[in-house]
Amino acid sequence: MNEQQPVNRRHFLCDASLYAATPALAAGAMVHATRSQAAEAPAGSSRKPYVFVTLGGPDDGGDFGPHTPGTKTSGIQEALDYAHANFRDVYIFGGPGGLHEGQGVSDNIYVLHETLRVRWSQDFRVDGGNYILAYQKSTGHAIHIDSQMNCRYKFGLVLSQSKDATLCLRPETPGPDDFVVITASVFDFSAVLSGHPEATAILIDSSNGPIINNRFFAEEFNAVGVGVHLTDAGGRGHSLANNHVHVMYGNQHHGRENCTGLLLGESGSQRILHNRIELSLHAPRGVYFDAKAKRYVTPEAFVPEQAIGADLFAQGNALTLSFYGKRSPGQDIVFEPEARDNTIFAFNLPNGVTNKATVATNRIVPNWPVGFGVLTPAVPPSGQPVVNSNPYTVQVLVLAGGAVSDWTITTAQSNQQSVPYSLSLVDDQQRPRRPIPPLEPATSQTISAGLTPGQAIILEPGEKLALTYSTPPAWRWKALL
Repeated sequence: MNEQQPVNRRHFLCDASLYAATPALAAGAMVHATRSQAAEAPAGSSRKPYVFVTLGGPDDGGDFGPHTPGTKTSGIQEALDYAHANFRDVYIFGGPGGLHEGQGVSDNIYVLHETLRVRWSQDFRVDGGNYILAYQKSTGHAIHIDSQMNCRYKFGLVLSQSKDATLCLRPETPGPDDFVVITASVFDFSAVLSGHPEATAILIDSSNGPIINNRFFAEEFNAVGVGVHLTDAGGRGHSLANNHVHVMYGNQHHGRENCTGLLLGESGSQRILHNRIELSLHAPRGVYFDAKAKRYVTPEAFVPEQAIGADLFAQGNALTLSFYGKRSPGQDIVFEPEARDNTIFAFNLPNGVTNKATVATNRIVPNWPVGFGVLTPAVPPSGQPVVNSNPYTVQVLVLAGGAVSDWTITTAQSNQQSVPYSLSLVDDQQRPRRPIPPLEPATSQTISAGLTPGQAIILEPGEKLALTYSTPPAWRWKALL
């Protein structure tokens, strides 16, 4: 790797031609060889707790590396294959990189000329320092992680210009205990970068098998399309439940228009449940690297009209979110028609919320007093209900009683408490898949009495209030924390 020229990892997000032409990423075309040839035992490796991948390996004493004969993955695929065959863990060497005074440091790069495939594993560990995995192809995933159980992975910064997801976590192969599953495992990434406007940085996909009881962590995603996408194939897949997803820095500063920070499901999703998601979501700024000035430049007065912070379709999840930068009004959080029973702990909402939920039981717990900031709807015609479509519990303050003979509160429908029924793999994979039961029915209570000034009626998100009257009352709504 010592012949490589300085590069800056973030340039690739700004200019695909620069990415393709960068000597550090184009260098080192490998001689083709079979996997069986590449996975021959390195000398002395049986005495080591780890199989070592080094930046000059095996020439610099590492077991595998960019000089592994025939490699298309800088020796990493061969190291993983050898470790599986010989019951070892893997350690990938790293080192400092980045940009300083306009000059890049490129000596921490492993080039991927094909997808790095992390085969099904059980009780396996990949550790290492910080480094760059630079994927070269225009299609395909940079990393595809298959079925896993009780595993721990520490990868560095993964970078791709492909139209497919940079990082794909999708179980496909029967492996751990003969299950197709990702479960009880920990995944740690320095950063995941996607430079294609149609692509996703981090894809967590339960189309072919459950993804349950895991922790996914990244210091950063950097995406011009979608940052994080959790998918159950529109409800046709398996449980994607009881996971913890944490990204410290949701970076879309290089994005321009159709950017989404978090895409939680899609139309039809019904099996993405009980996940804990923690993200900061930074709006697109149209940032690009000025090669002449050797610095990043931001267009003046840039507002991404089509950018969404968090686009939510799923049900019953807990999210802790913060939002930064300018988006169109109502585009920090969008509750889609399928979304319900999600709780969002919001540090801020500078651009607001759009609520399209059919059952409006999503709840926002704000980090500030909302108070009278909620919209007060008009009093509906006698006998017709009004819905609390706010993601807050509201207090309906009666200002004038009017001539009301009775009033009725109707609760919202919600998921049954038995959903998901069980996250046991035996239940999920060795028995017929349980259908999602219908929503709990709504119930009503009528009070045969009038209203008086100063009276307060509490409505939870999604609840309805109907009044029977000959003269309408007057009211004002106030959010409660």
